[in-house]
Amino acid sequence: MIDIQIFNKIDQALMGIGKGLKPLSYSEPTNEPEQKRKFLDGTIRNPSFLYKELEYDPQDVKERLNAIEIPDGKLGKVYEKKRRNALLENKIIIHRGDEDIVRESTILMHGSPDRELVEYADSLLLKIDPIIIKTPLTSDIARDALQQALYGNGLTDWTTELSKKKSTTVYTGEKKMTVCEDRKFSEGAIKRLKVHDIIHALRGANGYAQPLSIFVLGFPGYMSTEEGLTTYFEQITGNSNDQMKREYAARVIAVDSVCQGLNFRRAFNRLKDYGLTDNKAWDTAVRTYRAGGYVKDHVYLQGNRLIYEFVENGGDIKELFVGKIGIDDLPLVRRLREKGIVKEPVYLPSFLE
Repeated sequence: MIDIQIFNKIDQALMGIGKGLKPLSYSEPTNEPEQKRKFLDGTIRNPSFLYKELEYDPQDVKERLNAIEIPDGKLGKVYEKKRRNALLENKIIIHRGDEDIVRESTILMHGSPDRELVEYADSLLLKIDPIIIKTPLTSDIARDALQQALYGNGLTDWTTELSKKKSTTVYTGEKKMTVCEDRKFSEGAIKRLKVHDIIHALRGANGYAQPLSIFVLGFPGYMSTEEGLTTYFEQITGNSNDQMKREYAARVIAVDSVCQGLNFRRAFNRLKDYGLTDNKAWDTAVRTYRAGGYVKDHVYLQGNRLIYEFVENGGDIKELFVGKIGIDDLPLVRRLREKGIVKEPVYLPSFLE
């Protein structure tokens, strides 16, 4: 028998602690423009990134996480792994810049690309010619389009804001999206974001309807399924293109470079060999080498293949919308649903059919 109240208390503890644990935010280099200029003009061989000061006490977070009592059982194992990941995120923030610690910690959370995935990424990059896509639309237009997409999918309590953060980001815990205020977009990119980021939001919104907040926080290892769904729907709705496939493939190559222990310059040159521009090679490498080697970006291409395999084997996509779960979590989720603990998803993408 599962005692929901016990797990609710664990949820509350994890959510309370997790508010300050933002490894990607703390991994954003504060001196990137300066390092980019020096790197591209040959003044420096490899960039040396700086990061913002911590705004929380990492030792206190570690102690509070270790103090949480988690019961045995299959659901308990999920929470144990979730706590482990939170401890790893805390460790990454503390040791930003330490290549070994950051690489090993992120691999424990997100895995690493196997040889087959790297070879597949290589084949995509060699097969698809790079082209330059014009980006005439402002961030205001992208923000408004995403806000309309949220409303169109029933998420009327979610908001979209402009931000200094370079990438478009979904903050499930705050029910908001942010768009980089300095970025320009193509019409196709905005259409793609209206699919990609809505998937993130819908899974989070359904997570709020569940009795356990881990469906909002995300099950350990859910990321491949999450990004697999976003890229899958980009493709089946006709909102992907060959250049996005190249971008996801290039991210795999960058992650593989970190896993091989290559320095930033060698990874940059490797990406350039595939025809990436200086700017694109820099941006792709920074995403993966920030903090010392944040291994995560392979999940887009990896997850895409997982979702296609799932569908081809008769899997029901709707099952994956109960919250932020992974395909591997479905046996447990189904048992929880049979017990009346997990509810059917309320929000499904308007483009699902």
